[in-house]
Amino acid sequence: MILSAAALMFGLAIPEFAEATTVQNENSIMQVKEVQYQEITAADLPEAVGKTIAETFAGYTTDKVFLGDDGTYKVNVTKGEVQEVLFFDAKGALLKTEKPVPEK
Repeated sequence: MILSAAALMFGLAIPEFAEATTVQNENSIMQVKEVQYQEITAADLPEAVGKTIAETFAGYTTDKVFLGDDGTYKVNVTKGEVQEVLFFDAKGALLKTEKPVPEK
């Protein structure tokens, strides 16, 4: 009898715990810090970034280079009419590419 009462109490406690966890996850707040970039010269790029650009984006011209406050590099490149914004880490790994935002 005592064992069945304990099992019943334990069984009732588990759904409450799972429900509380679900509510907590639905209400979690995610903060994303926007990276601030400062323009630098192409000569200031790490060698590994320059090498990745030369190998992966052969024929592209480097227009502008920026260093982010998180240590990433943002590089604007063009090839004819094609424009790309490239993001690298300091080891030369390409993190992502974007199309440039048209200026207003």
